[in-house]
Amino acid sequence: MGLTTIFIVIGKVLCGNCFLDAPEIIYHGRNEMKKTILIVSSFVMMFFCSSVVVASDSLDGKIGAAYGSDADKFGLQLNFAFLTEVDPYFSLGFEPGFYWLQWDNKIGRKQQGAVTADVKADTNAYIFPLILDAQILLPDLREKYFILPYLTIGLGYSLMIYDYNQPAYIDSATLETQDSRSDTDFYSGFTWQVIAGAAIKPGQRSRIEFIAEVGYRGVKLKRDNLEIDMSGFLINIGVRYPLTEGSSN
Repeated sequence: MGLTTIFIVIGKVLCGNCFLDAPEIIYHGRNEMKKTILIVSSFVMMFFCSSVVVASDSLDGKIGAAYGSDADKFGLQLNFAFLTEVDPYFSLGFEPGFYWLQWDNKIGRKQQGAVTADVKADTNAYIFPLILDAQILLPDLREKYFILPYLTIGLGYSLMIYDYNQPAYIDSATLETQDSRSDTDFYSGFTWQVIAGAAIKPGQRSRIEFIAEVGYRGVKLKRDNLEIDMSGFLINIGVRYPLTEGSSN
């Protein structure tokens, strides 16, 4: 998939059909203007993020779990953070990620032989956050104890694919036939996070550092007048690898 295709997909999520109806934007009012601003902002953010990636000193690869408030579940998350140390006490970075939650809801009961059984609908939420990070470092412990505590504050935007599947069944209470249903919708929204972590170096000659993090991410995703809150606490473990000489010292 090329960059042009990715931009078109993101634009479609943020703007619906505004790419096809671009000449009409000037006649539509504030909502269309907001959508246009979001598209332009996303392109600017991508350009800035690509610059950060090129100039990065280190790469964090992380796996963990995050809680989704409306889903009332923990889900799997994968993140990559490209960090540039602009000062011994301060870093800037770009953090793309993937966050997956799966849950089911009881929607009725059906007759299954001599017993009745619950009928459940399955929901999958696939969230793609793009976050710009500012990281405060406490490097005084690094040289002596090989531990680097840090605090990360991040702001960004998330896109979500929301997939809902309901099976066909005959309701045991009403004897009515319920048709199967399958819906896929797109949501998006502002995202922020605050994370406390530490990078631990196994030895003075090692180039890698093991990282552990705990924090909170705010993610409220909207589509038309609907809003889904996937905010919650998160925990990560991972590895930090230097991309330039001397960045792990």
